[in-house]
Amino acid sequence: MRLFHAVVLLLAAPFLWAQEAGDFDYYLLALSWSPSWCETTGDERESPECRPGSDLGFVLHGLWPQYEAGWPEWCDTAKRDPSRRETAAMADLMGSGGLAWHQWQKHGRCTGLDPEDY
Repeated sequence: MRLFHAVVLLLAAPFLWAQEAGDFDYYLLALSWSPSWCETTGDERESPECRPGSDLGFVLHGLWPQYEAGWPEWCDTAKRDPSRRETAAMADLMGSGGLAWHQWQKHGRCTGLDPEDY
């Protein structure tokens, strides 16, 4: 019986610790230097932003909701997720649509905003 309770608790853990969308203190604008990221990580992943001729410098890594100490992430929200077209349209700022999608999932949902407002 204890094993059953432990399994139920582990499966429920993400829901117990889910943070409420829209509850934060301020935004942090995060930029990254694309050439360094490509050299250390992106080339191995064959990321679109690292292709020859992309000539990206600083890219938008995210607009992250923050608390005075810490930050919310992976929030539940009733807002819809952005479409593939919407995340692809962010590639010129973020280096790839995949990064835009990831940042929405991890941080954007925590704003409580619709994707187009975010």
